[in-house]
Amino acid sequence: MIKKKESSLGDYLDTIFKHRKLILRNVIIIALTAVIISLLLPQKFTSTATMLPPNPEQEAMFGFMPAMLSGNISGMLGGMVPGVSTPSDLYAAIMQSSKIKREIIAKYDLKSVFEAKTMHDAYKILDEITKVDITPEGIVSISITYKDKYLATNIANSYVEELDKFNTETATTLGKRYRIFIEKRLEETEDSLTKAEEMLREFQEKHRTVALDLEIQSAIETFAKLRSEMILLEVKKGAFGSSTGISNPYITNINNQLRELKKQLAKIESGGNEQNINEFGAGFAVPFTELPQVSLEYARLLREVTVQIAIYELLTQQYEQAKIMELKDTPTVQFLDKAGVPERKSYPKRSLIVVFAFFLGIVANIPLVFFLDYLADIDMHPEKHTYAVKFKTNISHDIKELKNFLKKVFTSREP
Repeated sequence: MIKKKESSLGDYLDTIFKHRKLILRNVIIIALTAVIISLLLPQKFTSTATMLPPNPEQEAMFGFMPAMLSGNISGMLGGMVPGVSTPSDLYAAIMQSSKIKREIIAKYDLKSVFEAKTMHDAYKILDEITKVDITPEGIVSISITYKDKYLATNIANSYVEELDKFNTETATTLGKRYRIFIEKRLEETEDSLTKAEEMLREFQEKHRTVALDLEIQSAIETFAKLRSEMILLEVKKGAFGSSTGISNPYITNINNQLRELKKQLAKIESGGNEQNINEFGAGFAVPFTELPQVSLEYARLLREVTVQIAIYELLTQQYEQAKIMELKDTPTVQFLDKAGVPERKSYPKRSLIVVFAFFLGIVANIPLVFFLDYLADIDMHPEKHTYAVKFKTNISHDIKELKNFLKKVFTSREP
């Protein structure tokens, strides 16, 4: 039995040194090939524009925007908006919407520039050269990487400009719709308040003064607050529900809030056997339905006046906000840094490509020289490599048969 000699580190180094010229030649060829390829690759430039996160006033506007975005524009945004968590996320989602991209493609005739056959192809290419990032602080950046550095700069700045235009148009449309609904509700509330005050005055003149317990007065104030919040939610639902679908998460959330408020109002009306400290307005000892007849009538009249006053005050505040939104023409987006024309290319990184190719050549050639050395050892000492010799013989035989078969096929086709 032939004892197999174990290889040492010196043997490995000797093999590498023996084939040093081959390794060096291959590494130089690979490195030169990488240099040529890197020179042939088209240069690309990256231009970046950054925006500050929305200020509190703008965030108040975004509080109304989801209703519109979830309806008519949700298809435009491709379903991105329902998952947003901050106004900065909403910025990013809107900028990547088909509406904004369509405006930019038309503005710079990108369909022709990109040599795209369809608008879908133009969208796809624009997505490939665009990158949107959001920092933990909420700063949004839009980067464009393209071979034309001037076009890349213009596109990056246009994204921000189109976002501002979209926000302004949305706020104006939304504010107008909201103002119209509130105006109508304010007129109704003003009439209801006048009638309620008149009925309370007539009751007081008839029955003189009726004293109410402090707890009942507190219940009335709580009832008025809850009722005014209900009215405001109904106004928002009416303002936005007509243009949105049944599955609109904004409307669904309003419906859930309305159900909870109705439960609390019912508890104040009729009382409850169990108290829940987490339920706002619940737990009054004497419900309205258990008051004496005169006190009950007085409490209801006083409650109606208090409710109408609370609703009127709340709607008046919302009405002023809606008018501001409708007339607002100030920029909604603030540049932190406008995109500038890049002075250096961002791609290709030629030095990095060459260095990577150099080390790749070394790593790839070391196994190669060991394989070549193994083949040479098979030829010199076939008795030590019986399985390898058998495999080599079979491969040679198969190749020979394939050559003969192909020769017969081509020979038979000759005239």
